[in-house]
Amino acid sequence: MFIFNKQFLYLFIAIIIACTPNRVYAEPIPVFVSIVPQKFFIERIGGNEVEVEAMVKPGESPATFNPNPKKMSKLANAKLYFSIGVPFEKVWLPRIQALQPDLKFVSLSQGLSEANPGSLHEEDPHIWTDPVLSKKMAKKIEVELSKLKPEKKEFFNNNYQTLARELDALNQEIRKIFAATKNRSFMVFHPAWSYFAEAYGLKQVSIEHEGKEPGPRALQDVINKGKKLGIKVIFVQKQFSLSVAKKVAKMIGATVQEMDPLAENYFENMRKTAKAIAGANH
Repeated sequence: MFIFNKQFLYLFIAIIIACTPNRVYAEPIPVFVSIVPQKFFIERIGGNEVEVEAMVKPGESPATFNPNPKKMSKLANAKLYFSIGVPFEKVWLPRIQALQPDLKFVSLSQGLSEANPGSLHEEDPHIWTDPVLSKKMAKKIEVELSKLKPEKKEFFNNNYQTLARELDALNQEIRKIFAATKNRSFMVFHPAWSYFAEAYGLKQVSIEHEGKEPGPRALQDVINKGKKLGIKVIFVQKQFSLSVAKKVAKMIGATVQEMDPLAENYFENMRKTAKAIAGANH
């Protein structure tokens, strides 16, 4: 005859609970990123298995960004944070880590940004502007998502493989665009395209000097370079002031055109950028 044993029942319940996957993982993984291009890559790999929120919204600057209480409240539910090395992270990530010790932080720039091809005076965190580096970033994303949802590992890997092939094709497409033009120089206000320039053998001329608007002497140097190189277009980001760029454009007979490394549609933006630079002196 079976005798009911409370201790046995409690042990049985404890085993069932321990063997049941955490409820949160049955839902999309709540992921936070610093900027919108990261969101694009993670959604391509994670599909409906992730729910991604970007700290910096389109039009905001990663250099001056401060998260509001609503953003911090959403962040409290995140399981994973992918950083990328943009300026606001230096101040805010240590604060977030102190508030949320269980939140896992993964750097997508670590190991990719040590050899900075940009200015000697400031770091350029825009590593995603090089499709080859973006492919390496994507692999990191796939690995981390697979750790949180191992049962979806094949799904994440298949999505990564598809994305990797598209990034390879994009890289070749951009190389063909520049192979068809002699133009190897372009002018920007903020030097956000150092990795892009390095990848495709281009020269980036920056109006901004050591992270600030140029003084009279530095400005004259920029104007002289622009005239010498025959630059007809100056590329700007909407997050920065246009006044100095317009002044330089007037002095060298150029126009001002927006070119944003923070745009969400990565493939469309990179093709548009390559074509714009390739035709900038025509």
